[in-house]
Amino acid sequence: MKRDSIPCDVVMQRLWAFIDGELDAVSEEQVRQHLELCRQCYPRFDFQRAYFRLMQQIAAEATPGELRRRVFQALLTEAV
Repeated sequence: MKRDSIPCDVVMQRLWAFIDGELDAVSEEQVRQHLELCRQCYPRFDFQRAYFRLMQQIAAEATPGELRRRVFQALLTEAV
């Protein structure tokens, strides 16, 4: 791993935000570079990314469109 790379614990703290695409550009690039080099963190990232994609697929297939629309509408209403 490069000397200026962020430490593994920081990557793990940012992993879900990275997977969700919620990091700023600098943090995203730091995590990406770390994952390209770190044999310890990459397998954890790969598993969590696969898990996230599977959960998205299951949720999309299992939830009827009308129910999903009503749930989202309720959440938007509460947020206001």
